[in-house]
Amino acid sequence: MSLTVTHAFVPIAAMVAVAQRPIHRRLIAAAVLAAMLPDLDAFMHLLFGATHDSVYSHRGFTHSLGMALLFGALAAVFHPFLKVRPSIAGIVVATAMASHGLLDMMTDSGKPVAYLWPLSSVRFFADWRPFPGSSVQELPFFNEVTGRIGPEIVRVIIPMFVAAIVIRGCLMALKRTERQKRPLSER
Repeated sequence: MSLTVTHAFVPIAAMVAVAQRPIHRRLIAAAVLAAMLPDLDAFMHLLFGATHDSVYSHRGFTHSLGMALLFGALAAVFHPFLKVRPSIAGIVVATAMASHGLLDMMTDSGKPVAYLWPLSSVRFFADWRPFPGSSVQELPFFNEVTGRIGPEIVRVIIPMFVAAIVIRGCLMALKRTERQKRPLSER
């Protein structure tokens, strides 16, 4: 996706779609941060001198499933702080972070993603690439934000939440249908 902040809406939309009870704000915050965290690798070349084609550069190891699983494991360890069971903390944070790499693989420009790191340093794009991309390593990126936020809202964020609401409605309808099928004595 072209804007890092757009990734923050993915776990929120997922929670709108499938959450069955209120979710603690700490878990929401952790998921939102995990979804945006991979883009910190854009500064690896400035901070550590990583070359632009290195697995330590943008869309490298921080965008990988391995890193998402590591952060999911850390979330599971710190589950008391997140106010949920360890499995919930791990799954939510890992899924939020893993979504970043998957969505970046669906952009129409930029670098491919090293999604299978540390098993492989090969970078991938998805076959279907509907999202416009933008390099976060270039200073003009910050100037592009104002021009890209409108299309990003219309092309990505609104459809994401429409899909979440439709999924939520379908799940509620399924649950209602199942309840109606039960005998009156079990309701």
